[in-house]
Amino acid sequence: MHLDLRGHPLHTRSLSVTLTQRADGRLDAHAEVVDLRKRGFVPVAGELQPSGVVHHMLLDGEIDPRTAVLDAIALRQPSVAFEATAVTGGESCRDPADRIQGLGHLLGSTVAWALARDRERFGEQPGRRPGERVLRRDVVVDGAESDDRNILLGLQLTELHYAPAPAIARPMDRFGASLEIRGLATVDLGRYAFGPVQLAERWRTTADPNAAWRDRADVAARLPGVSLMRGVSTALRECLGESPADRPLQDGLLMLAPTLIQVFAALSPDGWSERALREGWLVGLGGQPDSCWMWRRGGPLESARRPEDPNVH
Repeated sequence: MHLDLRGHPLHTRSLSVTLTQRADGRLDAHAEVVDLRKRGFVPVAGELQPSGVVHHMLLDGEIDPRTAVLDAIALRQPSVAFEATAVTGGESCRDPADRIQGLGHLLGSTVAWALARDRERFGEQPGRRPGERVLRRDVVVDGAESDDRNILLGLQLTELHYAPAPAIARPMDRFGASLEIRGLATVDLGRYAFGPVQLAERWRTTADPNAAWRDRADVAARLPGVSLMRGVSTALRECLGESPADRPLQDGLLMLAPTLIQVFAALSPDGWSERALREGWLVGLGGQPDSCWMWRRGGPLESARRPEDPNVH
């Protein structure tokens, strides 16, 4: 499937999960999220938030492959959208670290999926060396503004499953299998819902290295009209049902709504600076209530909002 994402680039969110064998038989898990804003700046929370890296979050953990339990979690956030300031009441995006550690949606789902596939392909004791990779999954969502002012979201999920191999081996001796998912979704801004959606996936193995793409119109046809507001996760799970084979597709689709929140900040920045100057914004542009920790109802940013500040977008 050729992903034809045409329009002005706005934002990219990249998420990755890597599982690596440890000497003690456990697995190291490393997850990363990067939000890259591609244009403009945003007058918000008494600051000027530029383009570039908006969020950079790193999550590390240890896994017992026998029980699929994820523990010893550590979180780092080198870059956040909101640092602690007087306007934020001394709060920052780093404050709810315990909640982020407790969630880890993509990490938890990927770990469960990877362990099940690893047992199917290589048995209970694959015999990997310390430092060998087990799986790498990347999810990339690109947002663009089309000529007709719609938002387009391009989804690419790429998963590589590694086979146990000696320290010196040919690259393809390490190949276990790969999964690719691609999608293109139009966002209906009038309804804040999915418009037309295209989805396809491809599984490649050593037995079928040139596997063809499979059209997933059976799922895509259910998405137009599904709201991207609160509750979208439940709606997407209902659309896909309980098929274990569709869990990666579900994981990828669940990343679209959070990315859309970030895309909006870069959607139409040209007139915002002039308006912010003219109207004397303080809090300025904001997210929907409860769209994240900093924009929660009753939080300091909501409390600091003045009559001259615009309505949340």
